[in-house]
Amino acid sequence: MEKTARLKVTDAFGVQKTIPLLKPVFTIGRKVDNDLQVMSNGASRHHGSIIYENGVYLLVDTGSKRGTFINGERVERTELHHLDRISLGGVDDYQIQFIASDAPVELFSSAATGPQVASAEPRLSATAKEQLKNLARYVEVNQAFKFSLTPNDVLRLIVDAAVELAAAERGLILLINQEGKLTFKVARDNKRNNVPRKDFALSTSIVKQVVRKQQTAVLKVGDEPSDTAHSVMFLGLRTAICVPLIRFQMQDKMDATSDGRRELIGVLYLDSRAVTGKLSQTSLKLLESLAFEASKAFENVRLMHESQEKQKLEREFQTAREVQVALMPVNSVKSERFDLVAHSIPCRYVAGDFYDLMRLPDGRVALTLADVSGKGISAALLASVAQGVIEAQFSAGHSPAEVAGTLNRVIVNRSDANRFLTMFCAVVDSDGGLAWVNAGHNPSILARRDGQTEELATKSLVVGAFDFAEYHVSHTRLGPGDVVFSFSDGVTEAVNSSGELFGDERLLELVRTSVSLTAEKIKDRVLEELLAFTSGLPQGDDVTVVALKMK
Repeated sequence: MEKTARLKVTDAFGVQKTIPLLKPVFTIGRKVDNDLQVMSNGASRHHGSIIYENGVYLLVDTGSKRGTFINGERVERTELHHLDRISLGGVDDYQIQFIASDAPVELFSSAATGPQVASAEPRLSATAKEQLKNLARYVEVNQAFKFSLTPNDVLRLIVDAAVELAAAERGLILLINQEGKLTFKVARDNKRNNVPRKDFALSTSIVKQVVRKQQTAVLKVGDEPSDTAHSVMFLGLRTAICVPLIRFQMQDKMDATSDGRRELIGVLYLDSRAVTGKLSQTSLKLLESLAFEASKAFENVRLMHESQEKQKLEREFQTAREVQVALMPVNSVKSERFDLVAHSIPCRYVAGDFYDLMRLPDGRVALTLADVSGKGISAALLASVAQGVIEAQFSAGHSPAEVAGTLNRVIVNRSDANRFLTMFCAVVDSDGGLAWVNAGHNPSILARRDGQTEELATKSLVVGAFDFAEYHVSHTRLGPGDVVFSFSDGVTEAVNSSGELFGDERLLELVRTSVSLTAEKIKDRVLEELLAFTSGLPQGDDVTVVALKMK
């Protein structure tokens, strides 16, 4: 390029910066991927661009929603000249001025003194020096936001910097909680000491005004009488300042012409009882800019820590799942007369469903499938307790009814009233004798070799809900080729993308037409059909199946 121009940008809070136009196409808009990101209400996501072409700079509107203006006139494509004022959407919260390559760079400006032009020996007034000191403090704090801090660290940093910038005695941050109410977070004095909430009386009227209008309010002794001013005087304050803390949210599914959303997350409050110097307009703008940047920094740190806590919790869940899997019994038992297989898929890291397959000392095999009420860690803990009781009872030679009765007493006596489980437990012998108890569980499917089916239906109450519950054994004779298929309600209540349930009839027909297969293949076929039906959609309940096939 033959020359390099620049833009002088003053944001909505009065903070000024100069940006050289070093690219042949310099983009401007609200989205972060622009060369100049403008968080203005009038700006679109990709608003416009400045193009260097044939030795001149051209301003081009790239399909913005509210238009692009130069010196108050709307344009689509036009040449830029020195000191042209660019406005996005006709909103002047951001001031953008084009500076030609041969123009001097402005060092600093204030409403009182006008532009200060750089020279070999700049001479600054005391006011300008104080403003530069405040600006340096603002930059220092803004840089500190980039380091890894806790949410409380960020809040303390905000208050300390704000107290210094405003020359206040005390500062306080109130944040809006999930119920929409302002809650105390941190208070500090000008010596950087924490101030307990009980020792911090504040002007609630100025806070309410800022929440309502979402604009900064400054009150001091001598202002025109008002309810807000009276509250300041009543508290013996000379000055009170309240600044809104705003989070700017980019919404989902936004196009190039969409606007974002401003959301109030809290307020920054400052006050003084002593007489202080007048707060300059520049210092006030820096204070507002600090609040804006602090809001973003606090949200970023809060989200980062929430993510870290979530990852930590997920690691703990994963560890719990690994322990649960390690404690799982064998998933298959084979004998000369039958095969028995089982499988469980948790909807979360840990499951409330469980199964148990165990050989008994007399040669019989016990099988259990149970579903604990609730989900997550609490359900998994109760499942582990129940599994231990069941194994101990079967190992001692007790019948399925005795096992269910003992487990019912344990849960009733040692668990909350809303904790219970449904259960199908049975003992099968080598001659095909099946002794079983169904305690409030889904009916197991008995599919005969000749195609006939029946249900091993509920005949007893759920386990753990009632101390008076009684359990009775039912007996069924199984022949060669017969199948008993037990399952949790996560199978029949699985849903597809249309909200349709997998259902009892579908499962019954699937098992009936699979009786010629091995127990392993029956189990696999049901799980494969279930996966195909749901298209892999996450489900709201655990899936557990047990398949028994007589030879």
